[in-house]
Formats: sequence, structure tokens, C-alpha cells
Amino acid sequence: MKRLFATIILTVASALMVMAQTPSEQNQITEVTLERTPCFGYCPSYKVTLKSDGTIIYEGKKFVQMMGTYKGEVYNFERLAQLISSVNYFGLNDNYRAGVSDLPSAITSVVQNGKRKTIRDYGGAGPIELWGVEMAIDGMLKNAKLTKVRGR
Repeated sequence: MKRLFATIILTVASALMVMAQTPSEQNQITEVTLERTPCFGYCPSYKVTLKSDGTIIYEGKKFVQMMGTYKGEVYNFERLAQLISSVNYFGLNDNYRAGVSDLPSAITSVVQNGKRKTIRDYGGAGPIELWGVEMAIDGMLKNAKLTKVRGR
């Protein structure tokens, strides 16, 4: 009887602890990346990685003002995570493709609870929700405080 009572108490305590967690703790997004790929013309090519601890890494590759690797701080990661959750990012397709050649891709990637989801959006063919995430990441990059990493 004591064993049954202890099991019930532990089960109830575990359930209460899970219910007490905020949604962000239950669905923790820890990393978001955006990579813009080149085209045959002058399309900007870069990759930006944002982390939940407020760090940002930017790699400028082609046709961008900031060439090379930069690191710094970014603000409002939690709001970006809320946006990603609200558009059901993990429910979107993995690939969207415009029916035209020579267009750049926007490749986004999100890590949530240790699981990575990557979406390739060739030619901006993805849904408006995906475009909104891409633009939000670019906006965060624009407002980030970056310092060039030496030797790169």
C-alpha cells in the first residue's frame, strides 16, 4: 500500500511539474539559421546563425557589404522563437521550388528540443509564413551588434 501511495504521489508531482513549465520551456527553440545562396547574377550570399543565448554568427560570402565572419549579440530571440512557433514551422514542407531557374534559395533551419528542421525555399516559392520568418531573421541581423572575427 505504501508503495502504491508513493507511486501515485510521484506521478502527480511529475505531472504538476510538467504543467508548471511555460510553453517556451516545453518547446525550447535554441538555434535559428538563415542562409541565402548565390545565383548566376549578383544575389547576396551569406549565412546567419542566431542562438537563444543572444549570440549571432554571420558569414558574408558574396555580394554583401560585410565579407567574412562576424560575431556579436542579438536581441529579441524569444520573439523570433514565438513567431516560428506561431507559423507552425515544423509543420511546413521541407522544400518549396519556383518553376524558374537561376534564382537564389533561402534555407532556414530551426533547432527545437534538440531536433533540427531545415526548409529550402528556392525562388521565394514558400508560403507567406515562411517569408515572414526569413524577413524577421534578416531584420534581427540588421539590428545586431557585430564584430569581425580576426583571421577570417
